[in-house]
Amino acid sequence: MNVTRLAIVDDHELVREGLRALVERESAGAIEPSYVGDDVDAALAGAPTVVLLDVNLGPGRPGVVENVRLCESADVPVLLISAFDEPDAIRAALAAGALGFVPKRVAFTDLQEAVATAARGELYLSVDLAVLLSGAVDRPDLSPRELEALQLYATGLKITAVAHRMGVSPYTAKEYLDRVRAKYQHVGRPARTRTELYVEASRDGLLEGDPSRPGAAPLG
Repeated sequence: MNVTRLAIVDDHELVREGLRALVERESAGAIEPSYVGDDVDAALAGAPTVVLLDVNLGPGRPGVVENVRLCESADVPVLLISAFDEPDAIRAALAAGALGFVPKRVAFTDLQEAVATAARGELYLSVDLAVLLSGAVDRPDLSPRELEALQLYATGLKITAVAHRMGVSPYTAKEYLDRVRAKYQHVGRPARTRTELYVEASRDGLLEGDPSRPGAAPLG
């Protein structure tokens, strides 16, 4: 029997220890906890087959998109779990490579099926995920250069500085940003100011992991 090594990453000790106990008692040896804690780096060090990742690890922790990308870089599939419906964060995490979502209220048999699906490298499609995403906001389809301009501009850089970083003229940089605004307008999410752009892009997980100016805040 192939044993799935499951890393359980959650910032609530009672939750993660409860999940450990369930896995050890109910999986009949099919799933083995490889890590139980609140740190993705430590979880990956244990060479898991699948990472079961809480969508929100709390203040001061990396965002869910950053954590999913970290697992992706280690070629380890991620299954999201949460006690709350967080469609924007979950949608962004799925776009980053997560293979499904299960709410914490599900039965263990559902969780076991989800883990097995993710271990095969397949997307776990559930009714919960379909319902959650049906109410999620539409995201604009941005080109790589439009996304780069948005990330730079949202950190507080002026158009001329954005253009310099991108190696284009200020006119071209402004055109990229005008396209971004038009695309947000098209999906019913107007973002006319820099701060509005920052808020909408943050909701979509587009600013996480931005290498240009880590930790920068939006300017009005």
